[in-house]
Amino acid sequence: MNEQEDKRIRRTKKLLRQALTALVQQKDFQGITVTDVVREADINRGTFYAHYRDVYDLRDQIEAEMIADFRAMIDDFRPSAGDTSLRPVLVRAADYLEENRDMVTALLRASGPEGFGRRLIEVIEECRLEVVPNHTVKDAYIARFIATGLVGMLQKWISEDKPVSKGEMIEWMANVLGPLLPGEHG
Repeated sequence: MNEQEDKRIRRTKKLLRQALTALVQQKDFQGITVTDVVREADINRGTFYAHYRDVYDLRDQIEAEMIADFRAMIDDFRPSAGDTSLRPVLVRAADYLEENRDMVTALLRASGPEGFGRRLIEVIEECRLEVVPNHTVKDAYIARFIATGLVGMLQKWISEDKPVSKGEMIEWMANVLGPLLPGEHG
């Protein structure tokens, strides 16, 4: 019974997320109500409130899960001493963004400048500083520069109607970021 309940909860949350994504593509997030979301998802209000306080809570939980996914992706990537290639993590990030293009685009629109994009920047910045032993103030500024540039490139790529190929995007990011890795510059 518990497994069946979990399956229903996952399905309900998926429907609500899809509904929010569709609505953000139609109008400003601030104009979206719980009524809009439940109508779009074809569920009742009580079901919505069993999982979320309001549409902001729905958005925040979606963002938190996606940020956790990105954190896990980056945490799984630990280059060996001789291999500092960013390509594996860039490929995984690009795949994830491509698979979740509609949701990511909706979150970027719905969250404003301090939302999803800012949180991605913070995750990348933290991860960069974790691989720099005894980091300095200069390293913190460099980490912010790298994170902001990377997220900016990804935001542009994911939001374009006809983006460059994923392979091309990965190549560009690797070329830009490679010289900024520890041990890659003189």
